[in-house]
Amino acid sequence: MIGAQAGRRGSPRGRGATAARTPFVVLVVTLLAGGLISLLLLNSAVNQDSFELNKLQKETNGYTDEQQQLQQEVDGLSAPGALEQRAQQLGMVPGGAPAFLTPTGKVQGSPTPATAPPAPPSPTATPTSAQPTGQGPSGTPVPPASGAPASGAPASGTPAVPTAPVSGTPDTTTGR
Repeated sequence: MIGAQAGRRGSPRGRGATAARTPFVVLVVTLLAGGLISLLLLNSAVNQDSFELNKLQKETNGYTDEQQQLQQEVDGLSAPGALEQRAQQLGMVPGGAPAFLTPTGKVQGSPTPATAPPAPPSPTATPTSAQPTGQGPSGTPVPPASGAPASGAPASGTPAVPTAPVSGTPDTTTGR
């Protein structure tokens, strides 16, 4: 009978032990499921941030390319030859010999005003032997090709823009 009593005793303990383990198993399964779900959400957030980072890197590369292009343009416009050409277009001429002031107020050197370089010679038309002088290809009269400028245009040696007097020299038109 000892065996029969042992069997009866075992079954109530078995059911009680199984009933006591159920909340623990549910807790472990819940924790595992929650961990997997949070891991999935974290992975999705990291992927979303990765796409955003990739987009921002492409945008940054575009801005870097644009900045480099603009820097090359500035470098080209800052080159001495380009500055000289632009200054000539604006009517500027190279400066004369400079004078310097010492800390005591003494002037070293003698300043000279800037003068415009001589204008390059203009190309002159030479009459061809096939056409008589004074007539164009269709027989229309052609004005003589002299070095005189057209009416209203300044001579080639004079500037088109009136020059301002150098500071310190009186203006001959106003007497100041």
